[in-house]
Amino acid sequence: MIKDPIILKADKNMGKIDELTIHKYIISLLEDKFLELGTGFALIGHEYKIHIDNYTYKIDLLFFNYKLNSFVVIEVKTRPLQPKDISQLEFYVNYVNNNIKENNHNKTIGILIVKKKNKYVIEYTTSDDILVTTYALN
Repeated sequence: MIKDPIILKADKNMGKIDELTIHKYIISLLEDKFLELGTGFALIGHEYKIHIDNYTYKIDLLFFNYKLNSFVVIEVKTRPLQPKDISQLEFYVNYVNNNIKENNHNKTIGILIVKKKNKYVIEYTTSDDILVTTYALN
C-alpha cells in the first residue's frame, strides 16, 4: 500500500533537503498528486501538536486512511534510519491509539520516511504497525 521509494520532485536550486522541505512537499501533494503516498489518505494535520505532562510534541504528519479505517502517523527523517526513530514513532502511535482513536477504528499505523533503510534496525525494532519507506529525489 505504501510506495517505496516516494519520489520527491527536486528543484536543482533547492540545495540541502531538510525535514521541513519534505513536509511542505507532502502537503503540496494535497493539491497536486496526493496519491504518491497511496490511496485513502485524508490529512488530519501537519506538525500536529500533542500535549503530555507539560510537554508539547509535534507529529510530522497525521492522516486518517478511510480504506483502512485507521489513523496513520508519518515521521520524516533526512538521514538513514536509527533505532531512536522507531521509538519516537511508536510513542506517537501509542498516543494516537490511547487518546484520539475511537473504538470503531483499527489500530494506528506508523510510517517512517527515511533517506536510507537499515534492514537490521527494521528487523530488531519494528512491529507490524510500523512501516519504513524511503524517499528519492527526481
